[in-house]
Amino acid sequence: MRKKVLFLVIFLIIITCNLSYSKSEGKLYIESNKDVAKNGEEIEISINLIDEKTSAFNFSLFFDKDKLDCISNQDNINIIENRINYVWYDTLGGSGEKDGEIAKLKFRAKDNGIVTFTMQGEFYNKESQLINVNIQDKKIKIGEEENFLQQTEEAGTSSQSSNANLQVLRLNHEGITPQFDKNIFDYYITISKDIKDLEVLTVTENPNATTEITGNKALKEGLNIINIKVSSEDKTQTKIYTINVTKTENLELANTNLEILAIENVLLNPPFDNLETNYKAEVSKETDNINILAIPQNEHAVVEILGKENLKHGNNLVTVIVIAENNFTKKKYQVEVYRRNEEEEKKFLEEQKENLNKVEYAYEIEELSKNSEEGKTKLEENSNKKMLIFASIFFIILIFVCIFWYINNKKNKNLNN
Repeated sequence: MRKKVLFLVIFLIIITCNLSYSKSEGKLYIESNKDVAKNGEEIEISINLIDEKTSAFNFSLFFDKDKLDCISNQDNINIIENRINYVWYDTLGGSGEKDGEIAKLKFRAKDNGIVTFTMQGEFYNKESQLINVNIQDKKIKIGEEENFLQQTEEAGTSSQSSNANLQVLRLNHEGITPQFDKNIFDYYITISKDIKDLEVLTVTENPNATTEITGNKALKEGLNIINIKVSSEDKTQTKIYTINVTKTENLELANTNLEILAIENVLLNPPFDNLETNYKAEVSKETDNINILAIPQNEHAVVEILGKENLKHGNNLVTVIVIAENNFTKKKYQVEVYRRNEEEEKKFLEEQKENLNKVEYAYEIEELSKNSEEGKTKLEENSNKKMLIFASIFFIILIFVCIFWYINNKKNKNLNN
């Protein structure tokens, strides 16, 4: 019997813990009013929360400022480069908490390409508990869907004679990483042994720039390097885009993907994805060195980290090199770490303090509302108790009156008889 009681107690505790945990779980996703937009068109981005309600939050939304302009004008947002800081709290003391669509922002498209929206932030429910949210990114395409490929493949978009940028880089086989960006110059792909050649499609931003492609024919087993040399129209600028091609039967031996890439107490932008190789991060002015955790998917791969010490104010390039188990396949992950100066640090701390004050004020309002509700509830309970006491007393008096009437009436009858 004691064992059964003990088991029941443990079972109830587990259920209670699970209920408490599930209460602080939510799912956050980014939604747009269009998946394809033309240049100059407005795009509405909404932030949505399901499975939980929030009474206070602050988040950062990251976007490509080269392809979009944020045109929202709201008091509770702050736009810094490619980041929008958004702060909100329930001013109604709990009755104004949100779920579903919790925020909306407007952008204007200004350049063709794929745009990815990513988010990081903190969300709290009305009990002041931190909501554990699963955040999903959102991608949209700028450029008419039917003509997008045709536009990029037929001609470039720049007439500047010194422009040596690529606008399109594609292969006739899938698997190249990361996604093409004109400012990223190192790419990676692993192919099977039966592939002899790779067809490389390139389009320059300036249609009069020239390209020279080498290394894409007669691929040998092992590591192959394809170079795409772009020369500007006026021959003053040259850029080289490199594709590292590993030709092998054993894909695991050539695995250079990271399982984890993180910096201690620092957020990566965008959030880590093993298909992405280029990131940005921002650190305080006091940070000289950073601690990086880089764990490869293949435990036999080797990781080297360069540039994480003696950071200067401004931009610093930190490189994480993964050497595969086969000892010849390599991949570079790069993090552009920005170290704030004294003025930027002061501004950053002021913004953080302001955001914290807003959240704390929201909690104070919520606490006052709770106390008010509790007071109202107690008042109602006291009022109900008084009514119950009054009704009981009235009922007792009524009983005594009835008894007195009955006795008196009986005496009168006896006297009459």
